[in-house]
Amino acid sequence: MRILVISNLYPPVAVGGYEARCAHTVEWLARGHELLVLTSSRRRRALKGDSRVLRELPLLAEGVRGTLLAPLASLRAVRLVKRVLREHSPDLVFVWNASHIPRAAVLAAQAWGKPVAFSVGDPWPGVFVEGDQFLRYLAPGREDHGLRRAWAHVVRLLNRLPDLRVELDVPRPGSIAWNSDALRQTTALPACISPLLERVIHPSTRQEELFSTLERAPASEPTVAFVGRLELEKAPDVACRAIALLRDRHGLDCRLVLVGSGHAAAVRQLERLIDELSIRDRVEIRGSLPARGVAEVLASAHALVVPSRWQEPFGLVCLEAALARVPIVASLSGGMPEMLTPGEEALFFPIDDELACAQALARTLTEPGTTAARVLAAYERASTYSLARYRDEYDAFVEDAVRAVPVVGAPVTGRT
Repeated sequence: MRILVISNLYPPVAVGGYEARCAHTVEWLARGHELLVLTSSRRRRALKGDSRVLRELPLLAEGVRGTLLAPLASLRAVRLVKRVLREHSPDLVFVWNASHIPRAAVLAAQAWGKPVAFSVGDPWPGVFVEGDQFLRYLAPGREDHGLRRAWAHVVRLLNRLPDLRVELDVPRPGSIAWNSDALRQTTALPACISPLLERVIHPSTRQEELFSTLERAPASEPTVAFVGRLELEKAPDVACRAIALLRDRHGLDCRLVLVGSGHAAAVRQLERLIDELSIRDRVEIRGSLPARGVAEVLASAHALVVPSRWQEPFGLVCLEAALARVPIVASLSGGMPEMLTPGEEALFFPIDDELACAQALARTLTEPGTTAARVLAAYERASTYSLARYRDEYDAFVEDAVRAVPVVGAPVTGRT
């Protein structure tokens, strides 16, 4: 089978686990299928050529400049997708993440008449139209807002070009692999995606052997680890406040090790908070680490805190920590309570509730018996999210996504 994968980013260009999972899945599927990846042009000049990866899609930043560039970028993207579809004639178009690339390209792929599937690892389909700087001006509701009204008029005129003619309200069938039931339940699909086949395929980690065989070596003093981007959505500030509360309200003097990187402004703000809380001597910022470095941090930690304030679709770091037999304290975010049973396999607290976070950490550190029982249960649960299971489920999904389409129409034609 020939498969065309469309994604906004593709490793080594990546910002998180979504892109890494895409690359791993492509590598696995390529063992039995012919794959081509179409992704954005970001960092194209700095990367060596790869015959399996075309880095040509426009990538747009939010803001006025991105909005002004969006119509022509959409036209370029549609022409590119049509050319690739015509030249490579895939049996399946597999869309991973369309954030910040022109989503008119996805609509063009849907209109081509071949089976289309989506792997959804964050809620980008829920803002399919409003999150796109071209499509949002084609949607109703932009007529009565001054400059927006004028720009919407321009965009609609441009949409009359033969290679665009985007239709937002035409439902087209697509198969969807969600990475958690929580994401499936909270993401509203746009009118242009009519679910033909839906399946929840929980992610796994490529580092399962590294983490599951890790030898525990807890530090001599209570240590809490945080692994994730040092940015608002991951809430490292909640972790810092919880450490201060452990000292002030629970009499527990703990170290906090922060693993991850972030934008300079976000890191500076976090540094100021650390000083305000007077925990400078108790916090260590390690920066971004490779998998082996993360494993070493987890091996020495008495607990992992995952205080995300955004709805984590699955939270892969929880899975890795569970395999490493590290007690987990996490926010009630997205799919994390779906991965590990609250109270039995991990302790959870409401989002942005540093008091409850500190309380859960205190229980973890001072109740060794019940903590050990949770760790064992979490390890057994995490072992079910195996890499072999993940690969088998994706093998079946791509086959089923093609078989689910009863009749495949002829491709549309257009200039390039």
